[in-house]
Amino acid sequence: MSFLAFLIFGGSVGLISAYLYPKKRLKLRYLLPYGLAGAVISFFVSFFGQTLGLFTSGQILEWSSALFLTILFIACLRAFSSK
Repeated sequence: MSFLAFLIFGGSVGLISAYLYPKKRLKLRYLLPYGLAGAVISFFVSFFGQTLGLFTSGQILEWSSALFLTILFIACLRAFSSK
């Protein structure tokens, strides 16, 4: 995945998963940290997956693992946040 794909894919997944989490709805100003967290999470998933030899760049396993782990991490953040 390229750097632009990390920002767009991870950021949009982070925003959507934080907004649709069934807790209390977020205000728009709180969505930016979740978008950035999604981009960072998708970068780390891709980096460590390629480093460990689990997949190569551009495979569907890379995209799906970044999607799954980003949703999981954002849901955990939303579950344990106080706002």
